[in-house]
Amino acid sequence: MKSLAIAAVFTAYFFINGEDPQQMLDTQIKSYTAMQVSNPARIERHRKKLLDSTRHMPKPAQKFIDANIDWEAYAESVFRPNWDELTKAQREKFKSVLQRDAIERYGHLFSPSTKFAVKFNGDTQYKVLRGHKFAKVSTTISSLKSDAEVDVDFVFHLGPERWALSDIYLDGVSKSRTYRREVRKIYKKEGYEGVVRAFQKRSKDK
Repeated sequence: MKSLAIAAVFTAYFFINGEDPQQMLDTQIKSYTAMQVSNPARIERHRKKLLDSTRHMPKPAQKFIDANIDWEAYAESVFRPNWDELTKAQREKFKSVLQRDAIERYGHLFSPSTKFAVKFNGDTQYKVLRGHKFAKVSTTISSLKSDAEVDVDFVFHLGPERWALSDIYLDGVSKSRTYRREVRKIYKKEGYEGVVRAFQKRSKDK
């Protein structure tokens, strides 16, 4: 459950301007858990396609991922403060390897056997940062097969059309900030190409 990719499972439809991300998240969690019971084979088929790096991702799956995760905001946060130094082509490439890394690392959690419960901890918190609107939805996610649980804060960014997931805090630790520390070290020593190679190698090693 500890991933940006698995969080997108909960946001299977567009977040439209003006709608509370927590309400939408709650609706999609219920929809997904119901599908785990009613159509587990469908989830398993989607999981296999998602994890098959030898083939192009099916268009519906790609649309789903692009619609529900703000890869631009996530990538910028990971590459800060050097994002502005990258060309447009470099940014697109980095978003691509970042996406593949998330899928390879956590896509297996998109599974009918991953049973969980979600508790919302308070109302949605809104803030404006560097001229952009963000919303944080705080939850506690518990496994239904063990006593394991983790506090997860879902951070959404408001784009031109909808809210989309841009970061996750796991027990108070930001996923993008954790990556940012690694990226800064590699970028300082090996430059942009070194960062891309590091992510590509990590995906191959999984």
